[in-house]
Amino acid sequence: MSRAARLRAFDGWFYGCLTATAVLDAMIFVVLALLAPEGSPKKIVDATFVTATFVLPLTFFATCILTAVPAAILIWFGERLRTRAMAFYVGSGVVVGALFCALLFKDIGWLGAAFVLAGGPAGLVYWRLAGRYVGED
Repeated sequence: MSRAARLRAFDGWFYGCLTATAVLDAMIFVVLALLAPEGSPKKIVDATFVTATFVLPLTFFATCILTAVPAAILIWFGERLRTRAMAFYVGSGVVVGALFCALLFKDIGWLGAAFVLAGGPAGLVYWRLAGRYVGED
């Protein structure tokens, strides 16, 4: 793998982590907004502040730490196969999301759907930035 391909793969993984973080935190925000009492815009603003200040960086850090090794293995595997298939990378994101939900929470319930919904777009972003250029170097 050339230096340019490694940088492109890292860039794709990083932006995939940002995408997964955005999806997960958007779902957290929606749940917090739905749980706020009626006619309480101050609580929604407070929930937004807490989400942006504390939850977002924590989610991003956890996403990066937990996906680094599986993503590296799947990126290497995709490079070896020279696959440019969007379905491979989106499916890989979904599998990694479901795997970590199962490992962290021992149950793939409604929370598993959140991780799967975050992994799919993350894989799509990786494919868009790096996966569709596999083998061009």
